[in-house]
Parts: sequence; C-alpha cells; structure tokens
Amino acid sequence: MEQKRTILIMDDDLAMQTVLEIALREAGYQVILANDGQEGIEKIRTLKPNLVVSDIMMPQMDGVEAFHLIKEELQDEGIPVFIMTALNRKPWFADMEADGAVILQKPFEVDQFVRLVNDMLL
Repeated sequence: MEQKRTILIMDDDLAMQTVLEIALREAGYQVILANDGQEGIEKIRTLKPNLVVSDIMMPQMDGVEAFHLIKEELQDEGIPVFIMTALNRKPWFADMEADGAVILQKPFEVDQFVRLVNDMLL
C-alpha cells in the first residue's frame, strides 16, 4: 500500500487549521498541526513532511522566519512550502517565491488549495 503523504500545517488560527486538516485528510493526506513556527520547525526536523503550509503571522516565530529556517536546514530535503497570508502583496514575497515558496492570499478556496497541494505532490 502506498504510504500517505504528510503535510504539516503551521497556523495559530485553529479554525483555519481545522478547515485545512479536514480537506487534506479527505484528499488522502496525513496531517500534522503546529500552532506556531517554532513548534512547526521541531516537528519538521523529526517528521520530515512532504509539504509545509504556514501562515505568516504567528506568535513565537512567524512564517517568514520559519520558511528561512526550513530552507537553511532542510534544503536538501526539497520540502515545498506554501505560505498563507492575509497581507496584501509585499515586495519581499518575490524573494520568498524565488526561494521556492508558494504564496497563497487569504481568503482562498479550500478546493483550490487542495488542487494546488495535489499538483505539488502527485
């Protein structure tokens, strides 16, 4: 049997976590949750997910800092990172995209999100 792909969601918004978790589980993925970037980084180190979805605005460590750490520590793993944000497009988004981040503007359609994940992982 094919092993389920694992997705880590880092977000301090529990409603957003829940919506994404349900959608991704229904799509056949295993989902791990973290409430901030620091917890997310610790889980990434041990669990090596296939994809990371991170909010930008979080306590402890924000999504930008977490993204840079993931890239620094785990670049050999080639883990794709989706960054969710309610912020309007910022000039530094381009730098993150150049480093491989996929930036999703909130609010977004959950179906569209799952399609993006499928495109990235299948």
